[in-house]
Amino acid sequence: MSENNHALSPPRVIVIADIESNAQALVDRVLKPVGIPAWIAGPTAPPPDVLIVDVTQLRGDPLSSLRILRSDGEEAPAIVLAAHLPHTRLRDLFRLSVRDFLLKPYRPAELCQSVQDVYEAHSTETNTQILSQRLDVMREQVRLRSEEIRVLSEIGRVVVSLGDLDTILRRVVEAATFITDAEESSIYLAEPGTNELVLRATKQAGERYASLKRLRVEDTVIGEIMATGKPVLRQRSLEGGPIKIQTGFLVQSLIKVPIRVSSNIVGVLGIYNWLTPRSFTDHHLTLLNALAHWTGVALEHAELLRLAEPAVPTNVQITAAPLNLIAGIEQAIETLEPLLTKSLGQVSDSQHQQLRSLHNHLKELRSLPMATLNPEEAKEMIDLPGLLDQVVDELRLSATQRGLDLSAEHTPTIPLFRGDRGRTRRVVETLVSAAIRRTNKGRIILEAHLFEVQDGQSESLPIPEKLYPLDGLWAAVRISDSSPGLSPDTIRSLTVRDSDPSSGQMGPGLSMGEIRMIVESMGGTLWYEQTPASSTITFAMPII
Repeated sequence: MSENNHALSPPRVIVIADIESNAQALVDRVLKPVGIPAWIAGPTAPPPDVLIVDVTQLRGDPLSSLRILRSDGEEAPAIVLAAHLPHTRLRDLFRLSVRDFLLKPYRPAELCQSVQDVYEAHSTETNTQILSQRLDVMREQVRLRSEEIRVLSEIGRVVVSLGDLDTILRRVVEAATFITDAEESSIYLAEPGTNELVLRATKQAGERYASLKRLRVEDTVIGEIMATGKPVLRQRSLEGGPIKIQTGFLVQSLIKVPIRVSSNIVGVLGIYNWLTPRSFTDHHLTLLNALAHWTGVALEHAELLRLAEPAVPTNVQITAAPLNLIAGIEQAIETLEPLLTKSLGQVSDSQHQQLRSLHNHLKELRSLPMATLNPEEAKEMIDLPGLLDQVVDELRLSATQRGLDLSAEHTPTIPLFRGDRGRTRRVVETLVSAAIRRTNKGRIILEAHLFEVQDGQSESLPIPEKLYPLDGLWAAVRISDSSPGLSPDTIRSLTVRDSDPSSGQMGPGLSMGEIRMIVESMGGTLWYEQTPASSTITFAMPII
């Protein structure tokens, strides 16, 4: 505390709150215990040196109470406490002489220090430039918190929509690293039956994707959380140095929070800074707790889907079955028929009824539409709508980090067709990743199409002039984004067949020239369309 703090008498603080119990708690539990005289706003309160305005309800005018005091001539500087404040209210903060803005949750010590700082500043400063700078800081704080809320909401929506455990684990640790700017994040789950802790996924700064693992660990902090259910935030101390988590595992700071399914603790989500001396804050703890909550919901959702897997969907139209299964059904029906017609005296009535029921079930099973595929044939088939959904799930977090909406649109009538699934997915992933990098705002849409070509043209999908695909049935993926356009190198690589394969570099990974070569090796083709407000690349391939 500075010398001015000792020279000035303690500031008199008046608390204004839209919920009276909040005001009383600030007076009795935060301010008075540290020697700051404080009162709730009212006719008996003395003239204040500092005003504290606690905002909980954002409907209407959240600063109306402060506005009334200003209209009555009250000039004491104010501190606003709120979890969020619309951007449209930022100008009001300046006009109403708000000197500081604390985002909930905050530490009591932060509020007390803010009261002292505002009191000193009001006593010694009249420089409007300093007030303007503080407003800029508050504006940036509100913007960052609003962005965090938006990203966290999107991450929650994406994670809960997933049904695969491994995909959920990847998304969670990727999200934890992103929203907290941590050097590493990890997720640990208790093994069913043994409750042994297992490291399941990690994400380190600089890595594009998370890594799946299955390593048993002995971590005293995780054990403490599993036992108590309480989150842990720890920082490096000057006396003790780095924090020891496991043998050979030292970090500068960490946060670990429990993951709950219903009321049971099933795992721990953690973030770490290995080398950076930057500390985590209570705000980071709040963000990680929110993500852990979403994770618990997602894990419960995935488990329900797993338990429901044996049920036969009601909308199945075609069933793929091994050849020997169909032959076995036919043989069973043929074997049962003579027993039902000639052996009534050799079995009891109940046994006969059971045989009749079995015979009817087999006939119903035989009547279902079935497509037969042997294992080798199945590996050569492409489910284009399913492939697009997988790519969207894989890259949605990257799009969300840039404020973009990524989605897939298709009809369920596109059949399986023979092709190279690996190369097809690689082409689509590369094109979508490039679209994410070049798009600053808006959305990216993937569309799957089935179209027929006759005389080089199609009625259902426009084909550019001078591009003459072979007649027959084709499948296409269109990647449309809201970017202003493609680079000249990318366009040349798309349109000039003898261009340098390495040209049209779209960022990390394959160039557009290399993508074109892969597509052409599959018998497919690429073309593009663009307007001042959007760009579209179409990847089409014949269905054999």
